[in-house]
Order: sequence, then structure tokens, then C-alpha cells
Amino acid sequence: MKFKTIFSKLLIVLMAITVVLPISGNRVYADAYKVVTLGGDLTDSQKQEMLKYFGVTRQDANVIDVNIDEEKKYLGDVASSDKIGTKSISCAYVEPTSSGGLNVSTNNIYWVSSSMIKNALITAGIKNANVKASAPFNVSGTAALTGILKGFENSANGGKIDENKKKAANDELVTTGELGDKIGKDKAAGVMNDIKTQVVKDKPKTEAGVRKIVENVTNNYNLNLSTGDIDKITNVMNKINGLNLNFGDIKSQLGSVADQLKGTLSSEQTQGFFAKIINAVKNFFSNLF
Repeated sequence: MKFKTIFSKLLIVLMAITVVLPISGNRVYADAYKVVTLGGDLTDSQKQEMLKYFGVTRQDANVIDVNIDEEKKYLGDVASSDKIGTKSISCAYVEPTSSGGLNVSTNNIYWVSSSMIKNALITAGIKNANVKASAPFNVSGTAALTGILKGFENSANGGKIDENKKKAANDELVTTGELGDKIGKDKAAGVMNDIKTQVVKDKPKTEAGVRKIVENVTNNYNLNLSTGDIDKITNVMNKINGLNLNFGDIKSQLGSVADQLKGTLSSEQTQGFFAKIINAVKNFFSNLF
């Protein structure tokens, strides 16, 4: 009788263990949904600073390094050496989600904007994710996309991204940044988004067809761009056109970027309008005395 009692207790313990273990396993799996990529050339203290900024620890997220060779692989043909640099500094937080679209923010990134990154992620085929790009000090952010894409691929809910999409996305990011140097980051992102929308929708059969779309959109913005600028934009749009992206799949994403940028541009225009009024009033009174 005593033996049966002991055996029953052991059986209960074993059953409890089999129930608890899968739960523990699920927690580990869920943690892998969050990925942080750290610049391989950061010091240990800088890496810890970045983890703190992203609000994670090495125990509750998949933390991986990105090295300069990985960055050069995708940026070497499209970005100047001063934009790439010689060290891997940029960091990223990636959390793929099942809905909610792309939520992108940046910190200590001066050359690349959140809208530029969002546009590039759409090209790469990412639909839903919370993304943060940052660095321990001010950097251009050109290489941030490399870390973001690597983070997405190494997350439990991510997946392998086509190499052509990666290259096109990085090319788009750099080209938009260069255009932004001339017309402003938000306007550049808006122009590139409008061109991409038209290209993906119409799917031109020739490079001349792509170039016509580029010229039409830039003319609508009244941009006085050089032939070289048009060539660069046409080149990246040819790459995007070759990806055969489904317009129906990304229509809402492209529209959300356009809506976001329209609000920003409208705000800038309003500020410019009131600035003109204030200057006119100042000039009026200064002429009276």
C-alpha cells in the first residue's frame, strides 16, 4: 500500500514536469521574436548602453552583432566610403508583428530618416514590425538597414529575405538620402514613394518606361534635378521594377507612407507661410520708423 502511495506521488510529479517544460520552452521561443543587432565595433559598455535604450537584456532578446563587411556587401556599390565608414556602429531593434504595419523610429541618426527606412523595408517585403534604429552617438545611419534586415531574418517570426530585395532596398535608402541632401529628407522620401508606387502599379516593360515615370513625378514636384539625379533614381527604380512586387499587397503600405509625409510637408509649408507673414509685418513696421 505504501509502495502504491509513493508511486502515485512520483507519477504526479512527472506529469507536472511534462506540463511545465513546454511552457518554459514557449517563453524562450517568444523571446526570439525580439532581436537586437549591435555594431560589431562598439565597446562592451556601448553595447550595454544600446540594450538599455532598446529596453531589453541578453536574456529576453536574441542579440547578434553586425560587422563592417556585412554592411559593405550591400552598400559598397551605392554608398560613398564616408557614408559607410570603417567601423560598424549602427544598432537596431526588430520585433516582427502579425499586424499594425511598420512602426519605425530613429535615434542619433542624422542622414537617414524613419520614412526612408520604412520605404526600404516595404521594398524588402516586410509588412509588420516594430523597428528602432539607433547608435550610441550621432552617425549617418546608412548601415542601419543592414542590421534591421539581419535582425528580421534572425527573429522567430521573420524569414529569409531575397538578396535582390536587400540590394534594391539599400540602394533605395542611399539614393533617397542623396536626394534629401538637395531637396530635404521628407520631400525626398515622398518623391521616391510616389515614383515607386507608380512603378510597382504600372510595371513598365522597359527602362525608358521607368524613366518616364521618374521624370513625370519629379516634374510634378517642380524639382530641378540634374540628368545624373534622374539616372540614379531611374536605376534604383529599375531594380525595384525587377522584383515584381505585387501592388495589391503593398498598396496600403505605400499609402500610409504618403499620408504620413503629406502631414509633415503640410506642416512645413504652414510654418513657411507664417514665417513669411511675420517677416512682412517686421518689414512694414521697420519702414515706418
